[in-house]
Amino acid sequence: MKTPANKTATRIAAAAIALTAALTGVASTAGVAAAAPITAPLRAQAPSAGELTAKLGVAINPGAGRAARAAELESGEAGIATMDKIADLMAMAPPSLRYTVINPSVSGNRIDAQLLVTTEGYPDFTYDVSWKQIGGTWKLTQQAQCSLASALLLSC
Repeated sequence: MKTPANKTATRIAAAAIALTAALTGVASTAGVAAAAPITAPLRAQAPSAGELTAKLGVAINPGAGRAARAAELESGEAGIATMDKIADLMAMAPPSLRYTVINPSVSGNRIDAQLLVTTEGYPDFTYDVSWKQIGGTWKLTQQAQCSLASALLLSC
């Protein structure tokens, strides 16, 4: 089944082939019909640091729907229990607690970044976090989940 994105990419490829044929004088529609379908997976544009912060916020938010939270995690539904433990501890933190993703670096289907955690009156902390692109969606890796849990002395 073709997704709308795949249909659009196929139409763009067909138009490019037709334009190339017209410009080179090969005015045959057979070239368009014989063009191989685009089979390479379309890659989602890497999210910004702010978007990654928001994605993490959904995964940590126990008030968000389970399906939305699971969609943000490489481990899916199985990772929600760990995120709930992290959320429970965050709820006990001072109200000045803030977190933001900084320094995202994309390498293929992976984003590595740091999570900067600030709380008034305490030193700032950074934790390594990562996302993988799976099925066209950037998901927090299980490794990152477990690293955050471990930093808070939680099991994963």
